[in-house]
Amino acid sequence: MNTAETSVLTPSWARIGKSTVFDLVLNAQTEDNDFIEDEIPTTDIKYYKPSLAQELQANKGDAAFDYLYDMFFNLPTGEDVKKDLLIVFDGNIGSEGTPKFRAWKTKATLTLDHFDSVAEKIYFSFSINHIDRGTVTVSDGVPTYTADSAT
Repeated sequence: MNTAETSVLTPSWARIGKSTVFDLVLNAQTEDNDFIEDEIPTTDIKYYKPSLAQELQANKGDAAFDYLYDMFFNLPTGEDVKKDLLIVFDGNIGSEGTPKFRAWKTKATLTLDHFDSVAEKIYFSFSINHIDRGTVTVSDGVPTYTADSAT
């Protein structure tokens, strides 16, 4: 998740690494069409509306937790909850010496759900509304996103 100020051009990616849930749901929006030639109506997919539910464990000094805790305390709304989210998929498509991974760089609405102070966890979800597809390489723990070229 990008935790940089909106006025900063360079993203500051904070890894959501102490999460115990990663539930990327595609939420296919469908429409049934009863075509004359078909015996049974056909289901067509109009679009996907991906969402990602997360549960972040509290660890002092964890950039993602500290950022979300500040949001939880301040309860932002509107444009202040629209976030850049980088989703990096497992499976090296590069070389062993230079790993590269498929990735989505997204715009998403971050919805805070609740804070469990006993378990020290913040629960939240992202509703993704734009996806740029590309790849990520990681150097010294810092991801670098490269957009796929247009075809």
